[in-house]
Amino acid sequence: MSKLVRASALGVAVLALAVPGNAAAKAKPPKHTVTVNQVDVLPKTTSKNLNRACGKSKSATKIRKRSTSRPTKNRVRTVTYYCSGGTRTQLWIKKLTKTVTTPGPIVTVPAAPAPVASAPKGFRLTLLHNNDGESKYGVGDSINGYGGVTRFKTVLDRLRGEADSFNSADLRAGKLDKGTVTISSGDNFLAGLNFKASLQRFDAGQGPFYDSVALDRIGYDAITIGNHEYDFGPTRLQQLIAGTTSGVPFLSANTDFGAVPGLQALRASGRIADSTVVYKGGQPIGIIGVTTPDVPSISSPGNVKFLTDVAGIVNAEAARLTAAGVNKIIMSSHLQNVDSEVELIKQLRNVDIVISGGGDELLANQGDLIVPTSPATVVKGTYPLPAKDANGATVPVVTTQGEYRYVGRLTVEFDGAGQLTSTDTARSGPVRVSATSTTPDYVADEDPVLKAQIIAPLDAYKAVLAANIIGTTQVPLQGGNPNPIRVKESNLGNLVADGFLAAANRTAVADGRPVANVAFSNGGGIRTSIAGPAGADPTANISEKQTFDVLPFDNLIVTVPNITPQKFKDLMEWGVAARTLDESNGNGKFPQISGFKIVVNGIGTPATAQTQSGATITKPGSRVQSITLDNGTKIVDNGAVVAGAPNVTLATTNFTANNGDAYPFSTPFLLTQIPYQQSLFDYIKTDLGGAVTTAKYPVGGSGRITINP
Repeated sequence: MSKLVRASALGVAVLALAVPGNAAAKAKPPKHTVTVNQVDVLPKTTSKNLNRACGKSKSATKIRKRSTSRPTKNRVRTVTYYCSGGTRTQLWIKKLTKTVTTPGPIVTVPAAPAPVASAPKGFRLTLLHNNDGESKYGVGDSINGYGGVTRFKTVLDRLRGEADSFNSADLRAGKLDKGTVTISSGDNFLAGLNFKASLQRFDAGQGPFYDSVALDRIGYDAITIGNHEYDFGPTRLQQLIAGTTSGVPFLSANTDFGAVPGLQALRASGRIADSTVVYKGGQPIGIIGVTTPDVPSISSPGNVKFLTDVAGIVNAEAARLTAAGVNKIIMSSHLQNVDSEVELIKQLRNVDIVISGGGDELLANQGDLIVPTSPATVVKGTYPLPAKDANGATVPVVTTQGEYRYVGRLTVEFDGAGQLTSTDTARSGPVRVSATSTTPDYVADEDPVLKAQIIAPLDAYKAVLAANIIGTTQVPLQGGNPNPIRVKESNLGNLVADGFLAAANRTAVADGRPVANVAFSNGGGIRTSIAGPAGADPTANISEKQTFDVLPFDNLIVTVPNITPQKFKDLMEWGVAARTLDESNGNGKFPQISGFKIVVNGIGTPATAQTQSGATITKPGSRVQSITLDNGTKIVDNGAVVAGAPNVTLATTNFTANNGDAYPFSTPFLLTQIPYQQSLFDYIKTDLGGAVTTAKYPVGGSGRITINP
């Protein structure tokens, strides 16, 4: 058989036919080589072994070439005979260029230099982000004169336009690609009047949640699932996702939906995913989502499971994306505060940028315009906040205060290998959303679609509730977060807890439930204050709308019977376990109480704060010094349970009784059908006759909770 010798460069090839075997040693060196402009021989089906016997003449031992068809544009049939092996072969070879006759040994044409591949381009990324929108769609839903989803969209579109139009010498020279990515890092809705209107609209078959409409219109590339998305159970999360028609993926890599068929179906279809890859400027950007594993203790996820090895899961997903050729990776996480993300980054590899969600921290730089608040917002750190990963690389961390008050903008450049090389500080930072006409950054234009489809119907809905006045108050009712509602007694907390007790007992006998003698609300279930009198008017109206503002969740009142004195102490120990001398540091589990008084010692001393794993007590607490019922009965005295103290029956919400905020309940409860908002409405209107007085609910409370240093 003949041997093919090939050398190619720039589409030119040499095909040499050599005489093999011992017979070739006796033959003269071949005289013919055929040079063609392609190296590839056509498929074997176009080659033909003629398999004819060679002649016996002297000339038959020579190598011969004969073309039996005229060259065409694409190919020529070349027949070459050699007879030292008694075979002759016909090959179809792509386009003949020329025939070279060379005496002597086989000649090959040297390969021309291979073309030099162009270096991979760098990338200029503009990341636009927000977190904790929490259904705060109207101006003033968050802070008077700021925020609002209609102006948020206007600011976002302006920043997108600025990023798209940006030019530089490297971009003009073709050394850089550029693109913009928009991400929400969780808590996209929250219980409240806006979300209640969404639920009523959806349940009436009048359209998707307003939240779904907003997420579609904003135009996210990815949305992380936060803890508040589970506040109304897995079904409502499923409805939110299904109602977004843009197909945007909802991300959470550390969540198992296998036991919830509706959410698992969305995962199977790709609407829920561990990560997603978006192409911007021709380059892939990976986005990984993470949700806090604490969801079961702070929300109502049903059978959804949350995996705790967040670092391992993120590293595995980042490694998978990297192996697939994605060299720019963003982690969009909802771990409740920036410190959690910074701590997690120490264990991460291959993650280039981290967005933090779930907290209310503000990262900003000198000169950034800040939303005015009272007390003034404390800036957590620079934007971006640098953190070191497991390899010692610097990872920028970004976040914004939520409720559509800011659009976060991070502008960075990567080299061709995907290494983050620089931050454009002039085009990075929180961008305030101002609806105040006297500010230099006032946003005059509102997105007309969001205004028509969300703001107008919500305003009409709220107007009806606001017009329904159910009572008056002589005093401001304080529900500030964190102070006082999450750190100490509050007059609004007392009012809410009294409403729980009254609601549980109003129909207890008729329902066959035991009468409760104590009640408490977790502070995190109380969301805002009710303003007191202003000017010459000695009272302020309380509307039905305000009861929804204060108690916005989908919670029901429950009765928990036969709680032992030790269990009652355990519950209160857990309620005050996170309390510190620093009153700016609150926790949603702090109890607001009714029907008893407690004294708490040792906040600033070595007294033991109760520790738990979930709702299982791992270390008992010793902070609660006394618990005394309103009838004078001692349950705890001098830090110890009183011998012979009676069991108590307690009123609270189904959220808390189901171990919400990790309260260590372990006994069955009896569910009423009374929404916790309705308990406040009825208590003010009926039990108080519509009048909240300073005598009964003074500012600072009435001494139900005493906290000693």
